Amino acid sequence: MPVSKKKPTTLTSGVSTQESSSPALPEQEDFRQYLRRLAVSAIQVLIEQVMREELEQCIGASWGECTPNRRGYRNGSYTRDLVTSTGRIENLNVPRDREGVFHSQVFDRYTRYEPEVAEALTEMFVSGTSTHKVGEVAATLMGVAPSASTVSRLNHTLTEQYETWRKRPLLPHYRILYAGRSSILRFGMAPKPMRPSS
Repeated sequence: MPVSKKKPTTLTSGVSTQESSSPALPEQEDFRQYLRRLAVSAIQVLIEQVMREELEQCIGASWGECTPNRRGYRNGSYTRDLVTSTGRIENLNVPRDREGVFHSQVFDRYTRYEPEVAEALTEMFVSGTSTHKVGEVAATLMGVAPSASTVSRLNHTLTEQYETWRKRPLLPHYRILYAGRSSILRFGMAPKPMRPSS
């Protein structure tokens, strides 16, 4: 007796076959974190390339080039972390020269935050946002909350700026507004004499 060449079929719903044929999509938060990691790694590559070009300009010669304009020599690199508006870059390779003359303009020395990030954190403090809330917002936007030392440094900077502003000399053309119970002196003008009541 001939054997049927048809494969046995089982009853399955059409929905399950469609689901199994399409790849499973990641959750939205996982996908956002994946995009953030990609963006951070791309920014790291870009920053490291910019710093290598800065060092080349500082030294006056490209890698292995011998020119009469050479002003120094490379001395490897060191790693550091940098928090950007996109996220935290870990193990950023910062090139250096033997004489220690080179300083990148990508970020300030001894800081771990991009200037824009530090300015945004400072603005939050100035507007009266609590340290805890600033940490929450920073963690949501950048993936990292500011450390206690960063908060202390920002507060110290704000205090210095306030003291400088408070002690600034006032120009002579400033006018003063006084408010009292019976009269108001406006723009430095003397009040009208009061008539005695009869």
